[in-house]
Amino acid sequence: MAKKKRHEEELERGLEKLREYGIPVDEPSADLIDTIKSHLGKGRETDLAIVFLLGRVAAPPALDTLTHLERVASDKEVQREIRRALYKLAQKGFSAGRSETERPSLPKPTLSLGPEIEGYLSSVDGTGGRLVWLAKPQAGSGLQLLQGMVSDREGLVRVGGTIMRRKGLRQMAQDIKERHGVTMISVPWEYADQILYQGYEKAKAFGRSGLEDFTSLRSLFNPVKPKPSSHPVHGRLKSDEVRSGAWRELSRRLLDEPEFRLWILDEDWMKPYLDQVQEAHESRLVLNEAQKEERLAAVVRSAVSEIFSGENGSIFQRRMEDMALYFLETQREESAKLALAVALAINEGDLGGLGSLDITFLTGLVQKSLAFYLSQAKEKA
Repeated sequence: MAKKKRHEEELERGLEKLREYGIPVDEPSADLIDTIKSHLGKGRETDLAIVFLLGRVAAPPALDTLTHLERVASDKEVQREIRRALYKLAQKGFSAGRSETERPSLPKPTLSLGPEIEGYLSSVDGTGGRLVWLAKPQAGSGLQLLQGMVSDREGLVRVGGTIMRRKGLRQMAQDIKERHGVTMISVPWEYADQILYQGYEKAKAFGRSGLEDFTSLRSLFNPVKPKPSSHPVHGRLKSDEVRSGAWRELSRRLLDEPEFRLWILDEDWMKPYLDQVQEAHESRLVLNEAQKEERLAAVVRSAVSEIFSGENGSIFQRRMEDMALYFLETQREESAKLALAVALAINEGDLGGLGSLDITFLTGLVQKSLAFYLSQAKEKA
């Protein structure tokens, strides 16, 4: 009885997590299967809930997904739930009795059901820093945790590892939220691992010390080099929809989000344009207000087209993709689409020059950064 109760409690917690992700668990349908599957691998509780929901969807895609999971699942509780779900579908006329060769070839899921590694990511701060966690259950001893602070310009800045109870991990996440207003979102562990690995490689190239434990700590989760993969947000939002809408023009709204209020572009990125603005102010030419505004607008357009291209553009694209995923996981879908629209525009090199649509977020961020550094210079003077 205790085991059954524990299973039911885990299942209910998993369903609650899916509700938090915006999935209508009370009325699952075939058109939700792809969305439900995208959360596989985030932990046993959510895996149990996903399998339970698939067992309630009387449709071939649900049967195909369950038969595939039956072959790859390693967790015994998940395996039992899969068998229950298949039995329920069989009662509704959907039998899993086809031979292996008759079953449709399904793509391998992005996330493995075992080992149950979990990935967590914070929002990106104004300097391009993120907090990244990997967590893995240890038999009888809680969770093995690997945590790192990664800067997209400097690489892995800090790293540490410990064993702690899940309750302690939840409390640590709650403390971060209360003190800094930052939520640790759940992400595919492969992506979290990729961020940490790439950060370590960059830090190593810079010759940074103090990271000697990273390799041994990471080997507890993944002993091999991570495989290149696309950003997970692209599997959650439709790029074509974002491209075709008015998201670029509306993207300035992002500056009102709490996470962006402290974003200022790095000073070395802004310095050439600060000099141009200073020269305009000190020019001996007599300029009227309209001419001054046009000159400033030209500096801003130049800054947008030059800062967000090349290597800097790739760095900033990743920042915006991470923020799109962050907004999506914190129930702000409109802001997620705005952030992804900015990332897509940077990737495609369509940066709002003369004759094209303005990416108002980038324009606003450059203007905000110019004002900040000019104010600093004035205070020093």
